[in-house]
Amino acid sequence: MTPHVTFSRLEQVELVIGRTIQAVLLGEFIAGLITANWWLAFVTAQAFVASVLPAVLARNTRLNAPAGFQLTVILFIFATIFLGEVYEYYERFWWWDMALHTSSGLVLGWVAFLFLFTLFDHQRVRMSPILLSCFAVAFAMAMGTLWEIFEFIVDTLMGMEMQRGGLSDGGGLEDTMSDQIVNALGASIAVAIAYWRVTRQRGRRWVKELASDFLDEQYRASILKDAE
Repeated sequence: MTPHVTFSRLEQVELVIGRTIQAVLLGEFIAGLITANWWLAFVTAQAFVASVLPAVLARNTRLNAPAGFQLTVILFIFATIFLGEVYEYYERFWWWDMALHTSSGLVLGWVAFLFLFTLFDHQRVRMSPILLSCFAVAFAMAMGTLWEIFEFIVDTLMGMEMQRGGLSDGGGLEDTMSDQIVNALGASIAVAIAYWRVTRQRGRRWVKELASDFLDEQYRASILKDAE
């Protein structure tokens, strides 16, 4: 029997917004199929699948995907794949791609630091906060690299231009490198803030309480008790 889960008012709003965006993506996918607009169908399908991955992974692991985190992922996917490609925000606003990759670096670096800090601290593994910070930045950059590989594959197989400038004239190289640079910058800023908080006694408890949101009930109680 599945235990009853209660959500705060804010979490309920976040879930509603996330589900609404997913419904829009699903509706656009169906519209693409009906009108034989295969490009629209492909773009919206990949956006919808990517938006549900955090929740799917959480159900099959001992991790948790907080409503706020799920909404952040959905908004990023919606802004990147749907608004960026379908409504051509990349061409309309020169800063759109840079802003998205910077924000993704911030989120990935922050989440990686929270999660790694909790695991290492709870397991009593000896690792200095500065080394843990390096791992968190490296994780964010690795995720950014996977995204760039995804863009390259889509551009190669589907003839799209997710890498600004395309592949034929090498223009995509500048786009890829600028994306990686701002992604690393965003991750470094987030991790620097987290490092500053965790090196303070009160900040250490605050970081552990935030990180516990990404663990299931079995581990969350022990993490919160250990933080007291």
